[in-house]
This record gives sequence, C-alpha cells and structure tokens, in this order.
Amino acid sequence: MDVGDLYINGEITDKFFYLLSFYDMINLTKCCKGSFYRYKDIVRCLAFQYINSDYVLFYECLKRFKYTKDEQKRLMKCSMNVLQVKSTSGLFMDLRFIFEICYYCKVYLYKDVYKNSYDSHKIKMQYGNIIYEKEYILQLMIKEISKCISFNRFESIKNIEREMILFSLKRNFNPILWKTREEKWTYLISD
Repeated sequence: MDVGDLYINGEITDKFFYLLSFYDMINLTKCCKGSFYRYKDIVRCLAFQYINSDYVLFYECLKRFKYTKDEQKRLMKCSMNVLQVKSTSGLFMDLRFIFEICYYCKVYLYKDVYKNSYDSHKIKMQYGNIIYEKEYILQLMIKEISKCISFNRFESIKNIEREMILFSLKRNFNPILWKTREEKWTYLISD
C-alpha cells in the first residue's frame, strides 16, 4: 500500500489496523485510496458486532457507511433481540438500535420482516404467552417509531418525545441498569 511516497506492506498495516480503536480505523481508511479499499468493508461490518451492545459505535457505523438491502435485513433481524433496560419506573425495551436502523435504513423493510416472521393475528391469539406478548408489543413500538421518522433527525426525535409507548427513547428516561457495553447511558444522538 502506498502512503504518500512510502510503500508499506499490507501484512504490516493489518497488524496495526486490528490494534486500533474504531475511530482510528475509520481515519486509517480515509488516509489513502489503498487503505480505503482494503479496510472499508471490515469497518462497515463492525455494525453487526455493535448492534445491541454499543449504541454510539453502532450509530457511527450506520451514519458513515451504506449497506445493501440484504445487510439491512440482517441488521433488522439482529435488532429484534431487544435488550431490557431497568428504570426507576420498571422494565423497558432498548429501542435505540431499532430507531437508528429505521432512520438510516429503509423503514418499509421492517414491515417485510414482520410479515414473514410474525403473524399479528396469531400473536393476539396467544394472549398470556409472554414470548408472543413481547413480540406483539415490539411490533407496535416499531410501527410507532416508523410513524415518527421525519425528514430530518431533529424532527424525528421531537416526534418521539410525543409518543408515550416509546418512553425508553425519550430524554427524561432514567435507566439504572442496562446490558450494553456502555458505561453511561447514551440517549438518541441529535446531529
């Protein structure tokens, strides 16, 4: 790989690349054309590692890179494993990852995932079964998130503040225990 007037072997840059933090990996992909083509896909695929575990890094992946429809569908299926967040008011679902996918990817793809995976009539008939109730509630929340998506991020977050069912996405949500790698709870990031 050529960096300026200097040639560096790809094996050497690989060793350094995997020791870098996420933001340094992104900066390395920007330094020259060779490193961009060599590492872009590796950094893009980190979104699959960060989903439901690190909100800020997942947000950065979605913001910086484009994903194919198949990758978007895989991200959406992974996002269905929603973690619970304990708050002073009770247990809530961590919907931040689903919001980011709805905002940066296409909202209509969630409808396809639910059409193929869950029949809402069957879910309603299974009242009393905790698994089906959770899926039905998640389906309702995703529909509300989809309705809140607007032409820009500020308006979308403003619309979310009006919806009571999306309480875990609001600024006044005060979690006390969560299962992600974050040391401090991160609310929806506004640009």
